[in-house]
Amino acid sequence: MKKSIHFLGVVMIYIMTSSFGLVEYSAMRPQTYFVGIDSTKQFKQPLSSSAKKEFNQVQKKEEDNQQDAQLNEERSHWTKYIVLGVKTIFSTLLSLVSYMIK
Repeated sequence: MKKSIHFLGVVMIYIMTSSFGLVEYSAMRPQTYFVGIDSTKQFKQPLSSSAKKEFNQVQKKEEDNQQDAQLNEERSHWTKYIVLGVKTIFSTLLSLVSYMIK
């Protein structure tokens, strides 16, 4: 009986001092209120003509970079296929040569 009381005491202390106990306590007795401010709903000024031009130039550069990245990726795929074909041809020739030698 004494061990069970000590065990329950340790469990209660753990629950009350751990984050689980704090969460339960704050859910049952909320004393503070948090008001969040959405920073995306701030007033935005319209862009000037020079800012619009710069924005369009940046967008064009980004599109060009994306296209270049896609082209480089396609080229790398083709080079992988070509290297695989060369390896296959070379291994076939080696196997034929080794078959002729035997």
